Amino acid sequence: MKITNGLKTIAVAATVAMIAAGCGSGGGGGTAEGAKVIRFAFAPDPVWDLMKQAGTIQKWEQENNVRIETSTTWDEFTYFAGGHGDIVSMATQETPVLEAETKIKTVTFGKYNYQRVPLYRRAGDPYKTLADIPKGSKICVSGPTSNTGFWTLAAKRMHNLDYRVGGGDFNLVVNDHFVNPTNLLRGDCEAAAIIPEAAVPQMRKGELEIMYDGKLPFQLYQEFAPSNDGQLHVSGNNFVATEKWFDANQDLAVKFLELWQSGVEMWKQQKAETVKKFPQHFSVETDEDIAYITEFVSGDKDWFVDNVFLKEDWIKVETEIWDLMKGLHPDNHNFLAADAPKPRFVALTPSN
Repeated sequence: MKITNGLKTIAVAATVAMIAAGCGSGGGGGTAEGAKVIRFAFAPDPVWDLMKQAGTIQKWEQENNVRIETSTTWDEFTYFAGGHGDIVSMATQETPVLEAETKIKTVTFGKYNYQRVPLYRRAGDPYKTLADIPKGSKICVSGPTSNTGFWTLAAKRMHNLDYRVGGGDFNLVVNDHFVNPTNLLRGDCEAAAIIPEAAVPQMRKGELEIMYDGKLPFQLYQEFAPSNDGQLHVSGNNFVATEKWFDANQDLAVKFLELWQSGVEMWKQQKAETVKKFPQHFSVETDEDIAYITEFVSGDKDWFVDNVFLKEDWIKVETEIWDLMKGLHPDNHNFLAADAPKPRFVALTPSN
């Protein structure tokens, strides 16, 4: 497993900046002096904002005498890679990469949402899958890990293609999720991996279309996964703690999951209201956009889990993705060596 000195430098610098920005930015107020602190990094998230506005986080902090200090970032990997923080949200395929590169031991103890970043084409373009895109073409992506790791596997398993940043069969160009819809439309790339929330206006207007028959990654994964247990896989965001923190705070980890379970249930009951309250998370500009994305996430494309607690049978199938990663090109950021770490996944039991 390789990591460049430049990536290490970026990771440490990003960590310092995010910790400074994140201090004191949790639910806020009401905890007693001497309260425990959870340092938590995650991507901008509507459910967190929904719980914060409703007072759910503040109430939880008061009841448990805990303060959550948050750092908001699209790149949780670099935050944790610096060796700081207690909990991050991270994809299943990222955890062994993190452990291999940083030697940080982790414990994944909950799940939050599934891999949801599909590949887009311009309306009218003939690309149904990656196999239809000429080799050497530019594809806009958000980074070398996370959803790129999923598409690395899909490309290999479904088409025997080498899909990676810095080499392979395509020229993967890294840009922000919310910039990539414009990049794709103006022809800067032939396809783009974009978080659905960043492409709502373009989808609604029919300017951009999701490839692979409109499937999101967690729907597509079933077509090349080693096992199919009838459950949804693979996760784009799990709750991942350092092993040191988890082993010392297992009861608190349960309570942390219970907080997020209440948030997920709020989302399931208030999807339209959540989009309207926090349009910044869905790149919506009009009432038509709000209606479009609300309908989009109301069927089988809702990427939020029903239950954040892990089950042993789910863990067994979920972590099979690591075996697929061992068959990738060794220069790939998502490659795993035969002796790569197998991070702990723990099924906790709710307290109520």
